[in-house]
Amino acid sequence: MSVKDILVCIDPTDAGLTRLRLAASLAREHGAHLSAAYIQSRHDEALARNTVGLTTTASGSGAPERNLVWGVPLSDESEAAHSPIIAEMLETRFRDIIQEHPVTADWHQLATGDSADFIAMLRTIDLAIVGQVSPGYAVPSGFRPGDLVMATGRPLLVVPYAGSYETAGRRVLIAWDGTREAARAVHDAIPLIARAELAVVMTVHSDNASGDHDARGIERVVRNLERHGIRARAEEATQSDIPVADVLLSRAADIDADLIVAGAYHHSQLREALLGGVSRELLDHMTIPVLMSH
Repeated sequence: MSVKDILVCIDPTDAGLTRLRLAASLAREHGAHLSAAYIQSRHDEALARNTVGLTTTASGSGAPERNLVWGVPLSDESEAAHSPIIAEMLETRFRDIIQEHPVTADWHQLATGDSADFIAMLRTIDLAIVGQVSPGYAVPSGFRPGDLVMATGRPLLVVPYAGSYETAGRRVLIAWDGTREAARAVHDAIPLIARAELAVVMTVHSDNASGDHDARGIERVVRNLERHGIRARAEEATQSDIPVADVLLSRAADIDADLIVAGAYHHSQLREALLGGVSRELLDHMTIPVLMSH
C-alpha cells in the first residue's frame, strides 16, 4: 500500500502555490507521479485586475500598476486575454517547481464546466490535494472540497488558504468515532502517515456515551496503526459546549500536528449545511491540512 499517483488542484493565488509546493514535496517523498490541474475560474479575470491572489507593484511614481501571478508580472494585454496568459504562466511555474523536485509529472487545464471530467480523473488517483474555499477566490461549482470528497470516493487532502505547509503526515491527529467514514479515512491515511513520528487517535464523546465501547474501538485502531509500524496512542475527550471541530483543532495545535485525519460527512451535506457538523466546521476553520474520506 503506497501513494504513487497524486493530483493537485491549483489556482493563481498564493495558496495555490503553497499547495503545489506541498504536493511536489509529497510526490518526491513517496516516489509518486504528480499531476496538476488548473480549473479556469471566472474569478481569474478579477484576479488579473488586482484582487486577492495577484500582488500589484508600481514601476515608479505615477506609473501604472502591473499584476503578478506567483511573483511573475502579467503582460499589459486586454482583460479578455488574461485567462490564457495566467494558464500559461501557471504551467511554466509548475514545470519550474517540478525541476526542483525531480518527479514525473503532467499538466491538465479544465474549464469551469468540466467538473464531471475532473471527478472522473480524481477517481483514478491515490491522493487528491485541493484548497480550502477562500473568501477571496471563487471556486467554480462542483470543485469545492465537500463536493469532491462525496463524488470521488478518494482521499482528499485539503490545505488551508492561509499559511505555509511543508509537510503533512509527520505528526498526526486522527478523529475517531467508530463510523464507516472514520474507518475509511484511517485506512486511506496509512500510506501518507507511514513515516509519522506520532499519531494520536482521538475520540470526542458526549457524557452519555459508552466509555467501554469507545475505549475498545479506539484501542483497536491504535493496534492496527502499530502493526503498520506507526507509533500511535489513544486519547479521549468529553464534549462540552465547545464544537467537536474546535476540540480537534485545539488538540492538533497542542501536539504540533501537521495533519488531521477525519471521516467526511457522516450525515448528508444538506443536513450539515443547515445544522452544522464536524466536517463542515473543519473545512471552514482548519488551521492545518486535513485528510478527508467518505
